[in-house]
Amino acid sequence: MPRACTVCTSPAHALVDTELAGGTPLAVVARRHRLSSDAVRRHREAHLSPALRKLSLEKVRAESAEGAFGATVDRLEGLIGRLEALLSVAEERKSLIGGATLAREIRGALELVARLRHELDDRPQNVTVNVLASAEFTRAVTAILAATEAFPEARVRIADALDELDALPVGVGA
Repeated sequence: MPRACTVCTSPAHALVDTELAGGTPLAVVARRHRLSSDAVRRHREAHLSPALRKLSLEKVRAESAEGAFGATVDRLEGLIGRLEALLSVAEERKSLIGGATLAREIRGALELVARLRHELDDRPQNVTVNVLASAEFTRAVTAILAATEAFPEARVRIADALDELDALPVGVGA
């Protein structure tokens, strides 16, 4: 008869499952709850619910990706440091072409680090200007109304023309 799972019979069973799902390393879980690493590994493989197992795997993948991202940024910052040292040498030797080339490389690397950290946002910005709320538009309408005060038929025709413009899609009409 097979032995009962020591993790399943442990009073810390639910806590062990939660820690495993959260991505806590097996050795840490085992040591924390005074269980063997083999027992915790067997429990994870045989008794951890599929949903918790998937959650654990996703967390490990996310942490791995985050670690790789950090390593890439660290490598870029190291490269920037080396490029800056080379730039100092180029400046000492008064090498204008070498210095300009290194400065361009440093700028590119700094820009890449800023983009990776989301410190630089060069997406196009849309700006909406409400001309109807502008003082110039208000003065123009006031001037038109004053100029057409003696011509009620002209006022009606202007109002009709404006209504027609209002009915057209943006960008259509002359």
